Amino acid sequence: MKDFLIDIRKILSEATLRTTIVVVALLMMGSAVKAQTESDTTMVTAGVDSTEVVYRELLTSKIHLLVRPYGDKVVLRWVPEDYVSWLFLVRDGVNVLRQQQGSVKIDTLAYALKPWTEEQFRSKYPTTDNDAMVAMGVLYGEGRMQENQTEEEPGTAGANIELNGEQDISFGFAMLVAEWRRDLAEAMAVGLTDNTAKRGETYDYYIQPTVWDNGGKVIFEPGVREGVRNEAWKPGKYEPVITDSLVSPRRSILRWVDTEHSSFEIDRRTKGEKEWQRVNARPYLTMVETDVKGLSLMSDSVDHNGLWEYRVMGHDPFGELTDPSPIHVVNYYDIEPPLPPQLKYIVMDHPEKELNKKVLAHIVWQNPDPENQFDDVTGYVIKYYNENVSGPQWQVITDELIPVTDTVYTIDVTRLKTGMICVAAYDQSGNEAMSLPQLIRITDYKAPEPPDSLHAEVMKDGYVILTWQPNPIDDDIAGYDLAFANDESHEFLKLNDLSILERGYVDSLSLDVNQKYVYYKVRANDYSGNVGAWSDSIRVTRPHITPPSEPHLAASTHDDIKGMHMEWVVGTDADMTYHMLYRRLGEEGEYEVIGRYDADSIMKKGTYNIVVDDNPPYDRQQRYYYYMESFNSSPYTSNSLAVSWLHRGPKVYEVKIDLAGDYMKKSDQVKLAWSVDKLPFDAPYYYCVYRKRANENGFVYQMSVQPEDMTYLDGQLKDGEEAEYYLMIQWKDGRQSTPSNTVKVKKVKD
Repeated sequence: MKDFLIDIRKILSEATLRTTIVVVALLMMGSAVKAQTESDTTMVTAGVDSTEVVYRELLTSKIHLLVRPYGDKVVLRWVPEDYVSWLFLVRDGVNVLRQQQGSVKIDTLAYALKPWTEEQFRSKYPTTDNDAMVAMGVLYGEGRMQENQTEEEPGTAGANIELNGEQDISFGFAMLVAEWRRDLAEAMAVGLTDNTAKRGETYDYYIQPTVWDNGGKVIFEPGVREGVRNEAWKPGKYEPVITDSLVSPRRSILRWVDTEHSSFEIDRRTKGEKEWQRVNARPYLTMVETDVKGLSLMSDSVDHNGLWEYRVMGHDPFGELTDPSPIHVVNYYDIEPPLPPQLKYIVMDHPEKELNKKVLAHIVWQNPDPENQFDDVTGYVIKYYNENVSGPQWQVITDELIPVTDTVYTIDVTRLKTGMICVAAYDQSGNEAMSLPQLIRITDYKAPEPPDSLHAEVMKDGYVILTWQPNPIDDDIAGYDLAFANDESHEFLKLNDLSILERGYVDSLSLDVNQKYVYYKVRANDYSGNVGAWSDSIRVTRPHITPPSEPHLAASTHDDIKGMHMEWVVGTDADMTYHMLYRRLGEEGEYEVIGRYDADSIMKKGTYNIVVDDNPPYDRQQRYYYYMESFNSSPYTSNSLAVSWLHRGPKVYEVKIDLAGDYMKKSDQVKLAWSVDKLPFDAPYYYCVYRKRANENGFVYQMSVQPEDMTYLDGQLKDGEEAEYYLMIQWKDGRQSTPSNTVKVKKVKD
């Protein structure tokens, strides 16, 4: 049915930004249309009683038609592509035609069928009939936005977009109520019941505009349904797969996928009851846009936990409901946790003389709801967290469930380390509520190990970023000390007055001190006052502001075939780090790096020369530029002067050209033709033709031939005269190919 229906979801989501409606799935008359064969041509009748058949090509605005036989009647439903097409059909009406198979007669079921007038609507439907009011609204503007009610200035493009969005939404809802109610579909002239169709007979049905718009504003493709056999309709099974998830206590989200229906009725009942309750007051449409086509999401809340049964029925395009879906059972179990206890304080106790021999913790908490402290709660547990001990999970450290009447619990924490403690309450359904955690500091007399991975990153402006990691076996680190020295043999001095709480520190170095290196080391201290040993020291090279020595070009040669040979001399500075070679094509191009050379590797070779051979792509028009840049630990670099060459490449390229020639008697001309293998490069070119007559000492250029021609005609030879020919390729930048083979052609006439 999806081919039959307009994608109203897209219309309603894109047409207006000021409405809260995001998606409305409309008129999913769905994939059943595909099951009813459509012809590639459309039958159109010229008048009411005419039997003349005219075939037209597929047009730009289609009237979608769906037909359902019942045996005693046939019901037709159709819908135009969009709101604009709808306006033309409302204005001029449609013809509904029928042709019984085997007959040449075309019956007119309706001529210039138009919607009811406003007076007819009001005489039949009360204002309390919301569906009828929607139909009237799209037809006669009842309750719709007027031109002077737009947020944008009336008459502007923005105001027109607002009005168009309002019209599309009204049209979408009108087609939706036509799906719900057959009487409104016929009142809006998008439906018709054929009560004269004979049982067992086969018919073709056609919907066409009464007036063909030859002016090109809206050109319609009529709706066609062929081979409709009038037999009793048998509804198929409706079996969407329903799933659910609980999102809060006694509230669930139901999900199902249905690409054939756009609106639904949902029933529920508690398991064991006979009567169903309708969940939705109006036909249900999902209001959530998802990536899954046809996905419906519905939220429902119930008044008590337990097993609840649900079923879904879909509205089809003919105003009927599908059979109920298979029953889906939702288990609303208790997922509401109890109120969490309030952890008040923790008292540490050392019952023996040796402080580190046995440590007890007295944990005190309070029930948050004293009046209902026993309601649903089964007991408490104590939980402990230390990632180095139990990983990233909380660990239960009580062997039993603490009674709900208790608010104090003593536990042995001798084997534990400093970490976090909380009290967790459990209810009869296993739901858990944890108190806010508190830090438990367990005193020890073991100094922490030296920190790991001391690392320094030096900035050119003199700042040093120092970072480190605590030793994995230490979990109660309170802070760190950092020390420095200008030499490892010197006494290290502490950088910090207060303990460093983070695992990093930024130091500032003077750039004018005559010391090349600075040394750092770090140590940790814990909450028990134990101070650890220093880590191994690391060496940092002090930055400076002196630029490196300038590189320069000592020697160079160039060959159009082999490319450039360069010898660069670079500085011997002790803190030189690396050198970069750059290349640029043309005067205004961007330089690219074509080489990076480590300074230490160069100096280890005992030479300060960098030899470079570079053979870039040939370019006969622009020069290549090169320069070298040197880097050291200062914030500055040094550049050489630039050197350039015009790298032309070879002038002559070997190309296989097969030339053939013959005298054409009919046209009295010599005709040359040739074929060429793959060219060595892509550039503009042409062919040059050369000729040598018997009385000439050498070949003479005749003319150029464009690449796409590949033939040459010569009508200058005399009777009995013989000439030799060859050709070659000439590129517009001056390069050329090797010559083709030479052919001889003699002009011989009967």
